[in-house]
Amino acid sequence: MAGQANAVRDVALTGPRTPLARLFDDALLGAGATADVSERVRAFVALARCYQQPGRHYHTLRHVAEVTAALRVLLTAEGRAGDRYLAPACILAAYFHDVVYDPALTDNERCSAELSTRVLAELGCPGPTGATVARLVLATASHGSHSRDEALVNDADLRVLARGPASYDVYVRRVRREYGGFDDAQWRRGRASALRHLLEGPLYSTGWARRRWEPSARLNLERELDGLTTRGSDTGRG
Repeated sequence: MAGQANAVRDVALTGPRTPLARLFDDALLGAGATADVSERVRAFVALARCYQQPGRHYHTLRHVAEVTAALRVLLTAEGRAGDRYLAPACILAAYFHDVVYDPALTDNERCSAELSTRVLAELGCPGPTGATVARLVLATASHGSHSRDEALVNDADLRVLARGPASYDVYVRRVRREYGGFDDAQWRRGRASALRHLLEGPLYSTGWARRRWEPSARLNLERELDGLTTRGSDTGRG
């Protein structure tokens, strides 16, 4: 958290010079934002502060950085014509998709999408761009992809599932801490249901992610689900 606070302070004092701030600013400009640099910096600072709210342990700026990094990998690996036009909206969606996050609520993505629409409009982005970003944010609620841009954002968001076992377990522990208001029985039931839903079909929609990430991700999910349903989950305790 201290590192995130320093990043926010540095941006506020010097402009968009940190990597996350620069990428956000580049995406805004690529999406047609007309606001001046001070307004764009203030928007990033406000966004970053949302990700620093108490109770966040996984859905932080670290997660935003990991999602944007995965997104850039996919954009490079897939390498299709026209990607440079959809990249700014995808990157902005990565920044906004968890800006509103409360484990006790069921409409976080809707609230995040509405916030993205309002902020992008205030920054002078064209209406269609704001609508696209909102659609991409909403798609992360179910991770169901009906278009290429949704597939890119969803796959990047789920990149963590394919981490090595130790790194995956750290991710699970962080999510469990965010659900600290739920007892172990509630956590196991809810988490097991979410894992089963993910395992029902392909985890990823892009060809590259299916080839490179899907096998490891399925092993991680199956291992965690087995722990939740047959032994209880040591990795899921906060």
